Amino acid sequence: MRTRREVLQGLIVSIGGASALTACGGVANVLSTQPGSAPRFYTDAEMALVSRVSDLIIPRTETPGALDVNVPGYMDGLMMDWASTETKNAHRQALVQIKNSLDIQAGGDFLQVNHETAERALAVFDARAFAAAGDDNGYKRVKGYVSQSFFATEGGAIEELKWVAVPGRWDPSVEI
Repeated sequence: MRTRREVLQGLIVSIGGASALTACGGVANVLSTQPGSAPRFYTDAEMALVSRVSDLIIPRTETPGALDVNVPGYMDGLMMDWASTETKNAHRQALVQIKNSLDIQAGGDFLQVNHETAERALAVFDARAFAAAGDDNGYKRVKGYVSQSFFATEGGAIEELKWVAVPGRWDPSVEI
Protein backbone atom coordinates (compact mmCIF):
# COMPACT_ATOMS: atom_id res chain seq x y z
CA MET A 1 0.00 0.00 0.00
CA ARG A 2 1.32 3.42 -0.85
CA THR A 3 0.91 6.41 1.40
CA ARG A 4 -0.40 9.76 0.29
CA ARG A 5 3.08 11.14 0.92
CA GLU A 6 4.62 8.64 -1.53
CA VAL A 7 2.02 9.41 -4.21
CA LEU A 8 2.53 13.18 -3.84
CA GLN A 9 6.29 12.73 -3.85
CA GLY A 10 6.06 10.77 -7.11
CA LEU A 11 3.90 13.45 -8.72
CA ILE A 12 6.22 16.24 -7.56
CA VAL A 13 9.26 14.41 -8.89
CA SER A 14 7.62 13.67 -12.25
CA ILE A 15 6.28 17.20 -12.75
CA GLY A 16 9.35 18.93 -11.33
CA GLY A 17 11.71 16.70 -13.27
CA ALA A 18 9.87 17.28 -16.53
CA SER A 19 9.85 21.03 -15.89
CA ALA A 20 13.55 21.10 -15.09
CA LEU A 21 14.42 19.09 -18.19
CA THR A 22 12.20 21.22 -20.40
CA ALA A 23 14.02 24.31 -19.13
CA CYS A 24 17.22 22.85 -20.63
CA GLY A 25 16.49 24.04 -24.14
CA GLY A 26 13.40 21.95 -24.78
CA VAL A 27 15.40 18.73 -25.08
CA ALA A 28 13.01 16.80 -22.85
CA ASN A 29 9.83 17.38 -24.82
CA VAL A 30 7.74 14.31 -25.45
CA LEU A 31 6.35 14.18 -28.97
CA SER A 32 2.76 13.09 -28.35
CA THR A 33 0.94 11.12 -31.00
CA GLN A 34 -1.97 13.26 -32.14
CA PRO A 35 -5.51 11.82 -31.95
CA GLY A 36 -6.49 10.23 -35.23
CA SER A 37 -2.92 9.58 -36.37
CA ALA A 38 -1.20 6.20 -36.28
CA PRO A 39 0.48 5.34 -32.97
CA ARG A 40 4.28 5.19 -33.01
CA PHE A 41 4.80 2.67 -30.19
CA TYR A 42 1.46 1.04 -29.52
CA THR A 43 -0.38 -1.25 -31.89
CA ASP A 44 -3.91 -0.10 -32.76
CA ALA A 45 -5.32 -2.64 -30.27
CA GLU A 46 -2.97 -1.45 -27.50
CA MET A 47 -3.86 2.19 -28.23
CA ALA A 48 -7.57 1.32 -27.99
CA LEU A 49 -6.98 -0.39 -24.63
CA VAL A 50 -4.88 2.48 -23.24
CA SER A 51 -7.53 4.95 -24.44
CA ARG A 52 -10.41 3.05 -22.83
CA VAL A 53 -8.60 2.45 -19.54
CA SER A 54 -7.30 6.02 -19.27
CA ASP A 55 -10.77 7.41 -20.01
CA LEU A 56 -12.24 5.27 -17.22
CA ILE A 57 -9.45 6.18 -14.76
CA ILE A 58 -9.67 9.94 -15.44
CA PRO A 59 -13.07 10.68 -17.02
CA ARG A 60 -14.23 14.10 -18.14
CA THR A 61 -16.00 15.98 -15.34
CA GLU A 62 -16.10 19.75 -14.95
CA THR A 63 -12.43 19.54 -15.94
CA PRO A 64 -10.88 17.74 -18.93
CA GLY A 65 -10.49 13.99 -18.81
CA ALA A 66 -7.61 11.79 -19.98
CA LEU A 67 -8.84 11.69 -23.57
CA ASP A 68 -9.39 15.45 -23.65
CA VAL A 69 -5.71 16.09 -22.88
CA ASN A 70 -4.51 13.19 -25.09
CA VAL A 71 -3.05 10.95 -22.38
CA PRO A 72 -2.88 7.93 -24.76
CA GLY A 73 -0.90 9.99 -27.30
CA TYR A 74 1.41 11.29 -24.59
CA MET A 75 2.03 7.75 -23.30
CA ASP A 76 2.66 6.56 -26.86
CA GLY A 77 5.28 9.27 -27.34
CA LEU A 78 6.78 8.63 -23.92
CA MET A 79 7.16 4.91 -24.59
CA MET A 80 8.57 5.51 -28.07
CA ASP A 81 11.02 8.28 -27.20
CA TRP A 82 11.99 7.74 -23.57
CA ALA A 83 11.35 4.19 -22.38
CA SER A 84 14.15 1.64 -22.25
CA THR A 85 13.77 -1.65 -24.10
CA GLU A 86 13.13 -3.38 -20.76
CA THR A 87 10.38 -0.90 -19.86
CA LYS A 88 8.80 -1.22 -23.32
CA ASN A 89 8.71 -5.02 -23.09
CA ALA A 90 7.32 -4.98 -19.53
CA HIS A 91 4.68 -2.43 -20.57
CA ARG A 92 3.54 -4.53 -23.54
CA GLN A 93 3.32 -7.64 -21.32
CA ALA A 94 1.33 -5.67 -18.75
CA LEU A 95 -1.14 -4.52 -21.41
CA VAL A 96 -1.71 -8.12 -22.55
CA GLN A 97 -2.33 -9.27 -18.96
CA ILE A 98 -4.60 -6.31 -18.23
CA LYS A 99 -6.63 -6.89 -21.42
CA ASN A 100 -7.06 -10.60 -20.68
CA SER A 101 -8.15 -9.92 -17.09
CA LEU A 102 -10.56 -7.16 -18.11
CA ASP A 103 -12.09 -9.36 -20.84
CA ILE A 104 -12.81 -12.02 -18.22
CA GLN A 105 -14.15 -9.45 -15.74
CA ALA A 106 -16.37 -7.84 -18.42
CA GLY A 107 -17.70 -11.17 -19.68
CA GLY A 108 -16.56 -10.40 -23.22
CA ASP A 109 -14.30 -8.08 -25.16
CA PHE A 110 -13.58 -5.19 -22.77
CA LEU A 111 -13.19 -2.81 -25.69
CA GLN A 112 -16.62 -3.70 -27.10
CA VAL A 113 -18.82 -3.80 -23.97
CA ASN A 114 -20.92 -0.79 -22.99
CA HIS A 115 -19.52 1.95 -20.77
CA GLU A 116 -21.22 0.78 -17.56
CA THR A 117 -19.96 -2.80 -17.94
CA ALA A 118 -16.43 -1.58 -18.70
CA GLU A 119 -16.52 0.76 -15.70
CA ARG A 120 -17.65 -2.04 -13.37
CA ALA A 121 -15.04 -4.44 -14.76
CA LEU A 122 -12.25 -1.91 -14.26
CA ALA A 123 -13.47 -1.00 -10.76
CA VAL A 124 -13.36 -4.66 -9.66
CA PHE A 125 -10.01 -5.22 -11.37
CA ASP A 126 -8.58 -2.05 -9.79
CA ALA A 127 -9.78 -3.03 -6.31
CA ARG A 128 -8.21 -6.48 -6.64
CA ALA A 129 -4.94 -5.09 -7.99
CA PHE A 130 -4.56 -2.62 -5.13
CA ALA A 131 -5.66 -5.15 -2.48
CA ALA A 132 -2.67 -7.33 -3.36
CA ALA A 133 0.92 -6.57 -2.50
CA GLY A 134 3.20 -6.08 -5.46
CA ASP A 135 2.25 -5.43 -9.07
CA ASP A 136 2.14 -8.84 -10.71
CA ASN A 137 0.09 -7.80 -13.73
CA GLY A 138 1.61 -4.32 -14.20
CA TYR A 139 -1.71 -2.53 -13.68
CA LYS A 140 -0.45 -0.30 -10.86
CA ARG A 141 2.40 0.85 -13.09
CA VAL A 142 0.05 1.52 -16.02
CA LYS A 143 -2.34 3.46 -13.77
CA GLY A 144 0.64 5.47 -12.53
CA TYR A 145 1.66 6.23 -16.13
CA VAL A 146 -1.88 7.40 -16.87
CA SER A 147 -2.05 9.76 -13.88
CA GLN A 148 1.47 11.12 -14.35
CA SER A 149 0.89 11.60 -18.08
CA PHE A 150 -2.35 13.46 -17.34
CA PHE A 151 -0.59 15.97 -15.09
CA ALA A 152 2.37 16.27 -17.47
CA THR A 153 0.12 17.56 -20.26
CA GLU A 154 -0.70 21.23 -20.48
CA GLY A 155 -4.45 20.67 -20.03
CA GLY A 156 -4.01 18.41 -17.02
CA ALA A 157 -1.50 20.72 -15.36
CA ILE A 158 -3.36 23.98 -15.97
CA GLU A 159 -6.97 22.87 -15.52
CA GLU A 160 -6.58 20.33 -12.75
CA LEU A 161 -3.64 21.46 -10.61
CA LYS A 162 -5.25 24.35 -8.79
CA TRP A 163 -4.80 24.99 -5.09
CA VAL A 164 -8.05 24.83 -3.16
CA ALA A 165 -7.83 25.27 0.57
CA VAL A 166 -9.68 22.45 2.26
CA PRO A 167 -10.69 22.97 5.86
CA GLY A 168 -9.91 20.27 8.36
CA ARG A 169 -6.95 18.49 9.75
CA TRP A 170 -3.88 17.47 7.73
CA ASP A 171 -2.52 13.94 8.05
CA PRO A 172 0.80 13.86 6.21
CA SER A 173 1.07 10.08 5.90
CA VAL A 174 -2.08 8.04 5.43
CA GLU A 175 -2.60 4.76 3.60
CA ILE A 176 -4.27 5.15 0.19
